[in-house]
Amino acid sequence: MILLSLTGTVRMILIIIAVFVIVRFIGKLMIAKRNMDEQRRFNQNNDQFRKAKEESEKEKGRVKVVDRYRDAEDVDYEEVDD
Repeated sequence: MILLSLTGTVRMILIIIAVFVIVRFIGKLMIAKRNMDEQRRFNQNNDQFRKAKEESEKEKGRVKVVDRYRDAEDVDYEEVDD
């Protein structure tokens, strides 16, 4: 009777340790994946910023005229005598 409970206890402890190790391993994998995703997003943002800066430097000193159509109503003003 004591021998059976001792082996069951050792077995349960080993199972708990194995579950703990597996959960830790999965947690580290998830952290590594998150860090890789953050680094990829950072590099994309950095590339976009660099390209925008290069475009800005190429356009430096140039004047751009934009013709926009505005739907406006002409208003006539009349002087009002007091």
